[in-house]
This record gives sequence, structure tokens and C-alpha cells, in this order.
Amino acid sequence: MNVDGSTYALGYGGMFLLVLGATVAVTLLALDPESALRKSYARYTQAVDRELRFLLIRRTGLEVARMQLGAIALVPVVAFFMEDVILLGLIPPIALAPYVVLRQKRAERVQRIEDQLDGWLMMLSNALKASPSLGDAMANSGKLMRPPMSEELDLALKEMKLGTPLDQAVLNMSQRIGSISVSSALATILVGRQTGGDLPHILEESAHTLREMARLEGVVRTKTAEGKTQAYVLGAIPFVLIGAIHMVDEHWLEPLGRTTLGFLIIAVASILWVAAIFLARRILAVDI
Repeated sequence: MNVDGSTYALGYGGMFLLVLGATVAVTLLALDPESALRKSYARYTQAVDRELRFLLIRRTGLEVARMQLGAIALVPVVAFFMEDVILLGLIPPIALAPYVVLRQKRAERVQRIEDQLDGWLMMLSNALKASPSLGDAMANSGKLMRPPMSEELDLALKEMKLGTPLDQAVLNMSQRIGSISVSSALATILVGRQTGGDLPHILEESAHTLREMARLEGVVRTKTAEGKTQAYVLGAIPFVLIGAIHMVDEHWLEPLGRTTLGFLIIAVASILWVAAIFLARRILAVDI
């Protein structure tokens, strides 16, 4: 019994020292402004901040990152007191979920803007027939549009009221949205304005072209929808199975988190899962 007790004491002492050493190393890297960890953290907060601003959410990337760090630090504590190593699997979702969700929300917002684009071009064309000023036409057409297009137009108009030239405000709007269709339409507006062509007619032709492109994209999405659904289901199945097995028998998966072979199996399975998801995305990513 004494040998077993001392063995357990050495084991827990070694684990404590390992955790302590990792904590000290991470702390030192976090305190060094020139460390790769600090730079990566700054890039992440800036990326999250851009997504939040685009979605008009009144939070900062730093606030979101701090909440993530707090949740990630809490998971090992909960796992230790509950003596359930499987709970450590919550760390990757906590680390990835906010940015992934924000990117998904951004894609949905951009898609809604693209759906409104041809209608806005027609409104802008009609407004230009009544008023030769592009700024006035944008303001009048923005009043008739629904969000999110009206919100983007409102931001562009506010920039112009603060002294930004119209061309620069339109370019800022294009960069902010980051859509090929929107950028092409706005570039058409700027080129037509600078060359002095028949801008209302150009906008009407652009709207017709966008409607045709939207129809073709709808056909492609319909053809690939089933494959994407299958990829999502296959990607989620491992986690569903792990959760179901853990609910049936809490100790059945313990060897994966306590043996070298178990860690090796987890690493290989994770690599294969990521590779499969990457390949599925590449196969289903169809450009027209």
C-alpha cells in the first residue's frame, strides 16, 4: 500500500509540475509583446473585431477573446473536479465556435446583400433618371431598401457627410462587404460615372446580368445541397457517437485519455477527420 501511495503521489506531483510549467510558459509568452503567441492573439482579436463591426454588433474582439479564454481555463478545472477527461473535448469548440459563427453570420449577411443588389441597381437607375447626382440617387434609393443593404448605404452616406469623397465611400463599401458581385456592381457605377456614359442604362444591364448569375448560382446550390448535407452529417457523426457512448458508459472511453496509445489514436483520428472535412469542402466548392 505504501508503494502504491507513493507512486500515486509522484504521478500527481508530476502532473502538477507539468501543468505549472505549461502555465508559466504560456504566461511568459503572453507577457512578451514580440512573442508569436501575442501576435497571433492580436491578429485573432482584430479578425473578430472586423466581423463584429460588419455585423453591427456592439462588442469588441478583445471582449470576445477574453470570454473565450475564461471559458477555456474553466474547462480543465471542471474536468478535474468531475474526474471526466472527456470534458476536455469542449476546448476546441470553445476556441473555434465564436469566429466560425461570426463568419457564418457574415456570409449570410453578404448573401442577403447580393440578393438585394439587382433591385437596388434598378432603383438607383430610376433615381438617376430623376436626379443626375449619384450621391442624391444613392440616398433616395437607400430609403427604399430594406436591411442589410440600407444599412450599408447609410454607412456610405455618413462617410460622405463627414467629408469622404463619393468614389472613396463607394470603394470603402465594396471593401467592407467583400463580395465579388457587389464589388463588380460598384466598380461599374464608378467607371460609368468617371467616363460619362449612360449610367442608368449601364445599371439596368448590370441588374439583368446579376439576375442571370443569381439564377445559375441557385442551380449550382441546388445540385450541391445534398452533398453538403451529407458532408455535415458525416463530420458530426464522430462527436455524436462519442457523446452517446459516454452517456451509456462513462468509463468506456477512459483509456483514450490515460494511455499513450489512446492519445495516439485521438491524434490520428483528429488528423483524418480534419483532412476529410478539408477534402469535402474542396470537392463541393463549385465556382461559376
